[in-house]
Amino acid sequence: MKNIDLATIKNFILTNALNENVMLMLHPSNFNKLVKAGKKVKALCISGINIIPDENNEINEGEIDVLEVKFN
Repeated sequence: MKNIDLATIKNFILTNALNENVMLMLHPSNFNKLVKAGKKVKALCISGINIIPDENNEINEGEIDVLEVKFN
């Protein structure tokens, strides 16, 4: 299992040249560790990109999923 911390996410954002047109989704356990477990947080913002927990069991622990955001 890969630990995901702030540095991991910042590197991921830079490596993939992501901008605010995307959101990142993390496995709930990775998300909770990131926000220092115990705090019920719905979203986190890093480098202008929202990070949300996966509530549908679509991604594995240690993965970062990139979601495109559609603006109306």
